[in-house]
Amino acid sequence: MGLDADELREEIYSIFHPEPVVGSEGEEWYERLPDERLRKEYSLDASYWREFEYGSTSALMRRATKSDQETASIVRAQQVPRELFMGTLRLFGDSLLAYHGESERSGPYRFYPGILVSAWASFEAFVRIYSELFVKSAKELPTPAAEALLEKAQVVDDQGKVQTKFSPRPLLHRYWWLLKFGYGCEYDRGSRIWQLGKAAIDKRNELVHYKFSEMPSLKTTELWQHLEAIFLLLIGPSCQIRKTVFPDLYGLYGTLIDLRPLIEEFEEAPLLKGFALDLDSVIFPCPFDNVNETDFPTFSRHLERKPLRGSGVASKTPGEA
Repeated sequence: MGLDADELREEIYSIFHPEPVVGSEGEEWYERLPDERLRKEYSLDASYWREFEYGSTSALMRRATKSDQETASIVRAQQVPRELFMGTLRLFGDSLLAYHGESERSGPYRFYPGILVSAWASFEAFVRIYSELFVKSAKELPTPAAEALLEKAQVVDDQGKVQTKFSPRPLLHRYWWLLKFGYGCEYDRGSRIWQLGKAAIDKRNELVHYKFSEMPSLKTTELWQHLEAIFLLLIGPSCQIRKTVFPDLYGLYGTLIDLRPLIEEFEEAPLLKGFALDLDSVIFPCPFDNVNETDFPTFSRHLERKPLRGSGVASKTPGEA
């Protein structure tokens, strides 16, 4: 867009702080419409969406008839996924500002791994919180389904006591089960949208469960596409069941869309990515007990064993025959 730093800062500020519309009753804010990119790029039909979809009189809104502290804690947390997603988008905006105008278009890890992990944390917060609420509010639900959604399993110990244990399940498995049991949606896991989501979580896993053989890097456009893929995992099923799986989803996606034209390609990568390492010429941290001293000597022991110049004979460590 050819913006200078101040113009870019103002543009990003305006994205996150939109001006109200002055109507007959004063200042008004309108909900963001589903973006046309959904239809043009992914053939998603969001025409079902209406303003105030989650308004106070909507069938998607409920009240509790009895007091329950556990349910209250779940309801109190329902806005957290949106807050986490918005924080992720703000951090992406900060990265655009930080790299604006830089002559060198690559650098070390700084923003991008944290942004991607934050986006998945936002998504997982949604799956966790809404799974908890669904299990609490469901009229009937098979026990195995409830346990799978909440990552719990009841077992009988040696003393004959029933114990509830943590039983972790893959995130996208739990999300698909939430869609099936909570929203009546058996979403196609072979679809383009689901596969884009899998690629995004694979990239996240390369960083969290570090794939050292690859030393993964991230470019700005690639990161943006992964962020979009995470939102599409929520939008695709919403379009299929004709109701948005949680409030303000299209507003969050619209913010990501608004940031896209501001991208200036940058790559974050490990310092030594692509560096041809001669292993026997470097020292490296190895702070363990019981190290194989023959194959991995300390630097001082290595020097003691190194052949003396011109002699062809290695010096011996005290105690060696």
